[in-house]
Formats: sequence, C-alpha cells, structure tokens
Amino acid sequence: MSQEELRSLFGSLGDIESCKLVRDKVTGQSLGYGFVNYVEAGDADKAISTLNGLKLQTKTIKVPDAGVPQGGGLPKAMGQKEMEQLFSQYGRIITSRILVDQVTGCSLDTRAPR
Repeated sequence: MSQEELRSLFGSLGDIESCKLVRDKVTGQSLGYGFVNYVEAGDADKAISTLNGLKLQTKTIKVPDAGVPQGGGLPKAMGQKEMEQLFSQYGRIITSRILVDQVTGCSLDTRAPR
C-alpha cells in the first residue's frame, strides 16, 4: 500500500489531519503499518469500527485506537537506549522511538484519557 492509498482509504471516512506510512529507512519498503490522525475524533472511531479486520489483498488490517494501550506501557523513566536493550533480546530492531511530549520532554502516556 502506498502513502496515497492509505490516505485515500482512511480519508473516505473523514478529514485527515496527518497520515504517515512507515517505511524502512534503508530499503524504503513499507513496514506494514502507519498512522492516521483525523480532524474529528468521531471520524477516528468510525475508521476503527469500519476498517478494523478489513481484508486487503492477502492481509487483514488492524485499526487500533492509539489512545488505548496494546499490551501495557513502558516505565516513564525508560530511555531510548534502555528500551532497545530490553527488546533486542527478542530479535533485530529495525526502528524504534519513544513518543515524547515536545513541550515537557516527558514520554507520552498512551493510557491517558482522550
């Protein structure tokens, strides 16, 4: 799926504020996931209920709510290096990033109410 196809699919359900298909920095290949932010929260809910489980070619897409943890969060004090050390024991890390509030510099807690 291309960036434009992702935007088109999700854009059919509401006005998109931002959209990003995540790619491998070296090969440029899609890593199989992306992020879509809607202008209206109700459109995000509509996308979750409409597109989650949709079969596209040979894949079934998952559309989770980014505000709901998918298996727990990291400790707030954990830094990038510590996170990579923790997860590297399970295999090669292609890319990683801890989301950080640009104002406070603190890691974002995805479990916070929306």
